[in-house]
Amino acid sequence: MVEATPELTSTSDSPALAVSVLQMLRTATSVQHKALEARLPLTHADLDRSLYTRIIEAYYGFHVPLQRHIDQFVSPQACDPKRYKVAALIKDLRALGLSDGQIDRLPLCCDLPRLQTQGHLLGIMYVIEGATLGGQVLRRIIADRLGIEADSGGEFLDVYGRDTGRRWKAFLKQLADFDQPEYNGDVVDAACATFASFERWLDRAGVLL
Repeated sequence: MVEATPELTSTSDSPALAVSVLQMLRTATSVQHKALEARLPLTHADLDRSLYTRIIEAYYGFHVPLQRHIDQFVSPQACDPKRYKVAALIKDLRALGLSDGQIDRLPLCCDLPRLQTQGHLLGIMYVIEGATLGGQVLRRIIADRLGIEADSGGEFLDVYGRDTGRRWKAFLKQLADFDQPEYNGDVVDAACATFASFERWLDRAGVLL
């Protein structure tokens, strides 16, 4: 899920408070992000189709329960269903040779980040949406090394297509609109917890270096 570190830079039209919460997130998650990125073999020269398939299976096993977790969270600003990634992961797994029965039997993560506030939701989304932005780099690597394109097992890495940048900016605006010093701790805590939960899950799945 976490593939590349998006650049969180300030622009002249970005609210000052947004820079504050983004910088808090970037600083708080930097070590976890770099550690996980180094252990995830999606950019390694010895990545093959078999390992790639196992990684996508593990991503599915995390995203399915996380999506359910978010669906159960009642909020006036509920997560946009268009941002869900499970349908793309199912399409990829089918393209990689798994039957629907095999997909249904894949193990699912039970160790999910806490989700009790809007701040928690935004912290979780920060990790998910940042990974989606990073997928733009990975999709080209996977295509070059494995010959896997969006229609042959790589849709998850390009799930938003040309809308990727626009949706990232829309999320940053949502985060900026929420930004309140008394609640930003929830955002940061949830982002860190999501990184930790995801790394433990990938470790358990045996796909990390």
